[in-house]
Amino acid sequence: MAKVSVLIPFYNSEAYLKPCIDSILNQTYQDFELILLNDGSTDKSEEIVKSYNDKRIKYYKNEKNLGPAGSSNKLIELASGEYCVRVDSDDICFPERVEKQVHFLDENKNIALVGTWIRLYNALPVRTLKDKIKKFIINLGWIWCHPTNVTLKETLKANTVMHSTMCFRKSLVIKNNIKYSGLYDYAEDYDFVRQFLTSGLEVANIPEVLLYYHFGGESTSKKHKIEQKKTDAKVKEDICKYLGIIQHFKYPYWLIILRKLRLDIFNFYKSR
Repeated sequence: MAKVSVLIPFYNSEAYLKPCIDSILNQTYQDFELILLNDGSTDKSEEIVKSYNDKRIKYYKNEKNLGPAGSSNKLIELASGEYCVRVDSDDICFPERVEKQVHFLDENKNIALVGTWIRLYNALPVRTLKDKIKKFIINLGWIWCHPTNVTLKETLKANTVMHSTMCFRKSLVIKNNIKYSGLYDYAEDYDFVRQFLTSGLEVANIPEVLLYYHFGGESTSKKHKIEQKKTDAKVKEDICKYLGIIQHFKYPYWLIILRKLRLDIFNFYKSR
């Protein structure tokens, strides 16, 4: 049985899926199973998966679309490894990503979940001058940093672990009944981290870039941003309730967003 389960859900990801899979198969750490879950794709994603002949790959297909939360929970159930490594289907892992996260968890038994820093990239087709400018700016090599030691107070400002960089101990997820919730669509990863922290578990980030994060696609659409702000607010409210400060939490929501934007800008420039 492999020590690590790499979990990749996908839906209509034919444009990015192969580079993502290749980045896992070419890891310096090789004691893993790669679980790919098709959430009802209608493009050529399935053909791409079936083109691989690698015994480490385990392919599953949902009978009906479960969405991000449902698919993520199913992947954890399917995982047989001690550690679960989460990867989104349009992101690319650095070759040493899994090795460094496994080593970190092996050496830090108190940590339940560890993330990493990321470098932004954009691989979308260019159709207009606006697309060209946007792609050029994103591909300048921006690095997104997060705090090494993750706390609830830091997480109240914004999600402090990028979803596609997560590596966590499956046993603690099961023991503490931590699950992705469909009530937090567009921010289910934020709530996932919140559950670790409110369960008394420790969370950290390796202060090193170990993932290329695809930025500028559907995840940054106007509709997505609006919905994400709504669910972000729900997670923040849950954190406040846990901390017992909900009645004193009088910040206007626009101020929360402004503080998050300030933090993001600081992280960008800090990495330059």
